[in-house]
Order: sequence, then structure tokens, then C-alpha cells
Amino acid sequence: MPKKKSRKTGASLCDKRTLVVWASLVAAMTVVSGVLLLFQPNPLPPTTSMALTALDTSTQGLDQIFKTNPRIQKERWRAIVIHHSGTSSGNAESLAKYHDKLGYDGLGYHFVIGNGNGTGDGDLQVGYRWMRQIDGRHVVGTRHDEWYNSKAVGICLIGDGDKSKPTQQQIKQLTRLVTALQQKLGIESNSVVLRNAIGITGRTTSPGALFPATAFRSQLVELPR
Repeated sequence: MPKKKSRKTGASLCDKRTLVVWASLVAAMTVVSGVLLLFQPNPLPPTTSMALTALDTSTQGLDQIFKTNPRIQKERWRAIVIHHSGTSSGNAESLAKYHDKLGYDGLGYHFVIGNGNGTGDGDLQVGYRWMRQIDGRHVVGTRHDEWYNSKAVGICLIGDGDKSKPTQQQIKQLTRLVTALQQKLGIESNSVVLRNAIGITGRTTSPGALFPATAFRSQLVELPR
């Protein structure tokens, strides 16, 4: 008579089958995960900012801002709007968090210039909207919001221009940035505007009553006609 298999042998075979099933399942899941990762699009870069520091002493540092993806279409950008943050401190990241709460999908400005309180004095931060060449969300409360957001470059100075003047490094960096944009994009000096000059009078004082508008304008580029 054939010998009966022991219960121990039967249990061992059952354990082996279980291990084979689990191993096959894990292998299948690994293959599926690999295929999904293969076809998954690359993650988007952070939506807050890309910091460009120590540009105030470099004569060619601003060249970096024109290496965008997609490439800049010069005829698109027709104006530049200057703002202040209305806060004593901050940076592109803190503004992006605030703008997220407003439903702006990250930083609404194209550029931010620090005042030394939150980032370096005169440090330039380039927003994702500029690097991806998409509309800003820097103008609200005017009849021409859509035009300014899609056609104007938004630059924000960290600080409250109603309480104190922008720092010398901020104005220096702002002048460098604006004149570089003027020359690259062909923007006339009369199309470089302060935020308080557009929209309903009195709705905003940005970039503040203490912003040195006359001195700043004297340094803008007059393009040949």
C-alpha cells in the first residue's frame, strides 16, 4: 500500500504554493508600476520661484532670465507694471503662499526683488510664470485686467512703499531688470507703469507714496523710433 503523505508535508506544499502566488503577484505589481512610471509625464517644477542671487555685481547675470521655456515671443509683452508687496518682509515663496490662498495658482508676479528681510537685499527672484512664459495674476481691479495680466510683466518690490523707501539695492536691481526687459522686448518707457497709475484711482497706492518715481523714470531706456 502506498504511504500516506504526512500532514506536515501537505502543509509544506501549501506554504510553497502560497509563496509562489505572492511572489508572482509582487512581480506583476512591480512590472505594472514600472510601465506606469515610464508613461507618466515629468513632474512640473515648483510653482513658487527660482532664485537668482548675487546679480547686482554681474554685468551679464540678467542673461539668465531670457533662457525661458518656451522661448520668449517679443511681440507679446507690451508693458511692465511695478508693485510693492505691502509688507515689511517676504520673498517669492511667502507671496506665492498668499497668492495660492487667493486662487492664483502660485506667485502672481513674474519677478520679485528682495529688501534684505526675507531674502537678500536686491536679490532677484524669477517666478515660474516668467520662466514658462504664461500670464501673470498681478493686476486686479481695473477695466483692463486681462490685457495687463497677459501683456505686462509684473515686478514686485518686497516692502511697504507707503512707510519706507525701497532700498538702494532694490532700485538698482529694478532699474537693471526693467531696462534689460525694455531692450530685449522693445518696451517703450511710457509703457513702464506703476500699479497705482492704472485702474481705479485710490484703490491701491502700490508701489507706495515713497517710491522714487521721478528718479527711477530718469534711468529708463528711450528706444529709437
